[in-house]
Amino acid sequence: MDDLVLAARGLHRSFGSLEVACDINFALAAGARHALIGPNGAGKSTLVNLLTGALRPSAGSIWLDGVDVTGLAVHQRVRRGLARTFQINTLLREMSVLEGVQLAVLERGGQGRALLGGRAGQRRAAEEGFDLLEQLGLAGDASAIVGALAYGRQRLVEVAMALALRPRVLLLDEPAAGVPPADSHLMLEVIARLPAGIAVLIIEHDMKLVFRFAERISVLVAGRILTEGSPAEIAADPRVREVYLGGRAHG
Repeated sequence: MDDLVLAARGLHRSFGSLEVACDINFALAAGARHALIGPNGAGKSTLVNLLTGALRPSAGSIWLDGVDVTGLAVHQRVRRGLARTFQINTLLREMSVLEGVQLAVLERGGQGRALLGGRAGQRRAAEEGFDLLEQLGLAGDASAIVGALAYGRQRLVEVAMALALRPRVLLLDEPAAGVPPADSHLMLEVIARLPAGIAVLIIEHDMKLVFRFAERISVLVAGRILTEGSPAEIAADPRVREVYLGGRAHG
């Protein structure tokens, strides 16, 4: 497993008699561009929660850079290089964009909300944060209050905050959800500019985004990996068309 940045082996999770993850084997190499798709109730959120530590598996293991992290909490996995985006409208809405990214830089160093490290440390974090905003085309929003931005811009800020943690693995949890169609190209542009060395897993039901982004796609159905392959292979698979691409189910 040493050549993989993230791997799940035999993951299983049940709630009583209800199985929501069944013998899932999954892996990401450095620099991977991978998508996870599936219909409503497939277990995508469960798998992400298992990978990040928000949910403990009933059986199986999770490895990060060759280290078994199954027993580690969310924040411990973040410190080891696993970052996940969340809906920004629940986080830091009263901060400026730059303050939010600065806070993420400080959190990476274990300083967090205390904003420790003195003025010099805060200044360095602000400079690093602004450089990141420039790279993502968000420098013009640096002084804007997060909650005052259009929703599509808020999702971009969410990605910037995740990148400020300098992850080895970045999980993009439905980054296009709620983004107006007119702004969807902005998310595509930001994803295209992500550092090549970061392994990226995108969980998304916007098929346009998935097929433009992913080099490989895993299809999850009823808590199990149905199949995995290139975008062309997934698009041509009749099982996938039946359960997802050809139907109306999203999630």
